[in-house]
Amino acid sequence: MRVLLDEDIDIHFRKHFPSGLTVETVEYRGWKGLTNGDLLRVAQDHFDVLVTLDNNIPYQQPLQQFDIAVVILRPSRSRLEELLELIPEIQRILEGVQPGHVVRIFPPK
Repeated sequence: MRVLLDEDIDIHFRKHFPSGLTVETVEYRGWKGLTNGDLLRVAQDHFDVLVTLDNNIPYQQPLQQFDIAVVILRPSRSRLEELLELIPEIQRILEGVQPGHVVRIFPPK
């Protein structure tokens, strides 16, 4: 599984994903500043999933037309500590997510 972290996510979050996943950042790839549509177009050739905090992507882009899944993280705050709470659910979701689908992940209760 190849995972791309959007530019709105702390780059250090990459280190906390389970082994066996390839996780890169938009910044590392040199794609920082691309619009969502352009990012999805280039990312779909290299990644299986885009992980982002941008809840508007499904309303702005026809995600079913892209060969990449989108996972939207909805932590209470976007600090690394709050993102880390979502790792177990991210891992569960990544096991079955399909291209063109969007999944939102909220903090555990």
